[in-house]
Amino acid sequence: MATAATSHFGAGGGSATQYLTAKPNKISSKVILAELRKVYSSLCPRGCSTLPVPAFKGYLSDTQKVAIYDDYSGNEEDAKETGVHRWVHKVFGHSSQAVSAEKLLSDDQDITFDEFVSYHATPTNSALALPDPRRKDWSRPLNEYFISSSHNTYLTGHQLYGSSTTEGYINVLRRGCRCIEIDVWDGDDGEPEVFHGYTLTKEISFRDVCRAVAKHAFSEGGNFWQGGAGEGPVIISLECHAGPEQQGRIVKIMREQWGDMLVQGIEPEDVENLPSPLELRRKIIVKARFAPLAAKYLPPPPKVTPMDATAPRVPPPAVADSSSDSSDSSDSELEEMAKKANKQKPPKAKVTRALAALGIYCSSHHFPSHAAQPFTEEPTSRIPNHVYSFSEKVFANLHAQHAESIFHHNKSYLMRVYPFGLRFSSSNADPTEFWQRGVQLVALNWQKCDEGMMLNEGMFAGEGGYVLKPESYRPGGKGIHEDKRNLDLTIEVIAAANIPLPEKSDSPKRFEPYIKIEVHTEAATGLKRKTKAKRGIECAWNEKLEFKGISGIVEKLTFVRFKIHDEEFGRDDLAAWACIRLDRLQEGYRFVNLINNEGEPSDGLILVNISKRVY
Repeated sequence: MATAATSHFGAGGGSATQYLTAKPNKISSKVILAELRKVYSSLCPRGCSTLPVPAFKGYLSDTQKVAIYDDYSGNEEDAKETGVHRWVHKVFGHSSQAVSAEKLLSDDQDITFDEFVSYHATPTNSALALPDPRRKDWSRPLNEYFISSSHNTYLTGHQLYGSSTTEGYINVLRRGCRCIEIDVWDGDDGEPEVFHGYTLTKEISFRDVCRAVAKHAFSEGGNFWQGGAGEGPVIISLECHAGPEQQGRIVKIMREQWGDMLVQGIEPEDVENLPSPLELRRKIIVKARFAPLAAKYLPPPPKVTPMDATAPRVPPPAVADSSSDSSDSSDSELEEMAKKANKQKPPKAKVTRALAALGIYCSSHHFPSHAAQPFTEEPTSRIPNHVYSFSEKVFANLHAQHAESIFHHNKSYLMRVYPFGLRFSSSNADPTEFWQRGVQLVALNWQKCDEGMMLNEGMFAGEGGYVLKPESYRPGGKGIHEDKRNLDLTIEVIAAANIPLPEKSDSPKRFEPYIKIEVHTEAATGLKRKTKAKRGIECAWNEKLEFKGISGIVEKLTFVRFKIHDEEFGRDDLAAWACIRLDRLQEGYRFVNLINNEGEPSDGLILVNISKRVY
């Protein structure tokens, strides 16, 4: 087994994690500066206008929960000096506004207000703790991680008539996604095409998709502080609808475009254990349907093209049908609709051995949707590299019957859950419901910035697309209750500045923002608090929102969501938001960096004072 990752294995960015850089926040708001001045003055001794270094260090230790002597113990002055220099470099980098290490080592100097503001503006003072890539464990098998995943990645909007484009792949890869979906069909002139079957979406070239993946899958240099795609392996969830002839082209194109990045040369049947992300650094893994060595192929299916606009439309059923789960894609539900409309079932080509052989570490196997036996008794569930895929609705039905065996299965083997096929608007389910059941690959529609994608951002921000599961969710871990704790959380909402306006709003004077904070956990519902409404894009609140005695929380699966709404009768449009995993929520006076309603980072900030007790 590989050793833990080094600092050279960089983490990745995310839609909102572009602000996780060495660039400090710009604190120019008079409202924010006035509130920071109050904090500064409260720390100064009576009769003093500046803050002595000992008082500042006490503030760091007691309020901010920061230790500036990382490697210091006892009275070793050399170690103390080294620790302070390291802390200053970590926090300020090469900023000209840095508090000097020499000043911090001298107890007879003072911290100026400008230096106090400079400290609070640093990225390390964000409410979201920056992950340290040097300390992250990349050495565990793939099944022990939650992996950032995308559904119908080629689409940029609506599931039935949205555009298909390589930009969809470029976008999610740059945002830290590590599992992307490719639906490939027989194309004209022997060239496979990518599109959403049984819909009005337009096709794009499979070769162009592979070329885009090759170019954007991994960041140059893998430097965490630069954000980017990172170096963790990319999983291709390949949903192949093509016949045997073009399957050969598909294999050839992947080998040509991905070269040494493509994992190949090992028989899937020879895999005994899943490797780690570190062992698969900068590699592309194909998830393909399993085919036995002696597979015989059916005749090629008739060519399926995107529906013509003049073709009969298939109305959505009043009640969604989840009886079929023979596919790894939401196309299965759409196919059912098409069959009902056309009164015929298109034959399904079996996967060729050449294509199935690329499913080395992710071999898709079918689990009967209405199986009576637990997951652990299904013969394929003991194959080390198998992957089960279910739509969210089929998973819910199975979980109602086999909750314990599903959780036990997901400790050691991969599972993928994707959105129900009738989510035409590209909406998402709550991904935490599946993470809490140990599902590693929760595929979401990245086309829409909704609650599901906010929680996904909270899970993976700056993590390079891989988050190690809690111990009880991994092999050898104790019962799930071992990770559960209680929580007391108090967040004082002090002020905000540069708040983005809601969609279709262009008047800051008519903007009446209020802040809603939600604690998202499996164990409890209704954990929402909100401030009063103010006016304008710069406001002071100084309101405390408290969440006391929340039981049964798992820190890595609990999220704190900040949302700013415009108070309007019957509307309350979303203006901006942020979502932070509880284990990464920092205490003290912090800035929450806001994301606008389209999922893009903004200059918006909320100044908060956070007190967190997990027990």
